[in-house]
Amino acid sequence: MCYFIFAVCLLSAPVFSESGSHSLWVFATFLTGDSSVPFPEFTAIIMLDDIVIGHYNADKRSFVPVTAQESVNVTEQMTISTVCKGIHEGMKTKAYYLIDHLNYTRGLHVQQRLVGCELLHDEPGQMMTLEAFNGESGFERHYNVQGDQHTHWKWPVIKSRAQLEYDAWLYAHFYRPLCISQLRKYLKKEKKRVMARVKPRVRVIKRLVSSETGVVQMTCLATGFYPRHINLTLLQDGQPVNEERVTGGELLPNADGTYQMRKSVELSFKEQRERHTYTCTVTHLGLDNKLDISIEPGPDPGIVVPSVLLLLCVFGALAAFKIWRKRYTGTQPEQASYIPAASEQPQM
Repeated sequence: MCYFIFAVCLLSAPVFSESGSHSLWVFATFLTGDSSVPFPEFTAIIMLDDIVIGHYNADKRSFVPVTAQESVNVTEQMTISTVCKGIHEGMKTKAYYLIDHLNYTRGLHVQQRLVGCELLHDEPGQMMTLEAFNGESGFERHYNVQGDQHTHWKWPVIKSRAQLEYDAWLYAHFYRPLCISQLRKYLKKEKKRVMARVKPRVRVIKRLVSSETGVVQMTCLATGFYPRHINLTLLQDGQPVNEERVTGGELLPNADGTYQMRKSVELSFKEQRERHTYTCTVTHLGLDNKLDISIEPGPDPGIVVPSVLLLLCVFGALAAFKIWRKRYTGTQPEQASYIPAASEQPQM
C-alpha cells in the first residue's frame, strides 16, 4: 500500500528532469491519526530518475536497496539513512504543528515531501523541496545553479529567523552537494538501466463517438517507450491542433517499466469531408528520426455515417425493391407458357 501512495506522488510530482538530465529523489510520507488499516508511520523511497533504487526502513533506521543482492557500502548506507531520519523527524514535528494550527481532530492525516536534485548534461543543476499536507501544497523551495534560493511558505513559519538562516545554509552547502555526489555515484552504478533506449510503438485509432452526428475521435497512441521523455503532437495541415481541442497527453507507466501516452481530437462530420491533412508526429530518444504518421480523417462508409443518411439509404433500398417486385409480378403472367388442361390433351 505504501508503494501505491508513492506511485501517486510520483505521477503527480513536477519532476524537472528532461532529456539529457538525470535526477535523484526522495519521496517521503508521514501518516498520523485514526486509520482502520495499520499503515507505517513513515515511508521513504529513493529513486534515480524513475528507477527505484531502495527504501528507508524506519523501524531499523536503515537504507534497504531494492535487491537484496545489491551491495551498499557502510558510508553510503549511513549517509542515506541519516538524511531519511532527519526527514522523518522534521515531518513529524511539522505534521503535529499543522494538525493543531488547522484545528484537525480525527481522521488520518497525510504529509508528503519530495526532495531532489539534478544533473543537467553532467553539470550540477537545481535542487528542489516540495511539501503537502492532506493533499494541499504548503511549502516550496528551489535552489538554482547560480546559488539563488527561492522559498515560498503557505503555512505559518514555525522557526525563528536564525533557524531559517541555518536551514538555508545547510540546504545550500550540505544537502545539495551531498545529493549531487550520490546522484553521480548511482548514475555510474546504474548506467545500463538509466541509459536504456526503447523506441515507442505508435498506432492511430479512429472511433465513432456519435452515430447521430457522425463525430469521430482520432487518437494517436505511443506506448512501450523508455526513457519517459517524449514529444507527441497532433497536426492539422502541418500546424499543431489547438490545445483546447486535444484531450489526453498524460504520461502513464506500463507494467514492464516503459511508458505510454495518447492524445485525441474529435472531428465533426463536416470537418471529415473537408480537405484537411492530419498527422501524428513523435520524437523520442529511441528513434533515429522524427516519426510522422498520416491520419485519414475521411469517414468510413460502413461506420462513420450519420444515422439520418443510414435511414435514407435503407428506405431507398426498400422502395427500389418494391418497385422492382411490382414490375416483376405484373409481367409474370404474360411471360408464362400456356399449359392445356388434362381434358384438352390429345388422346393417343
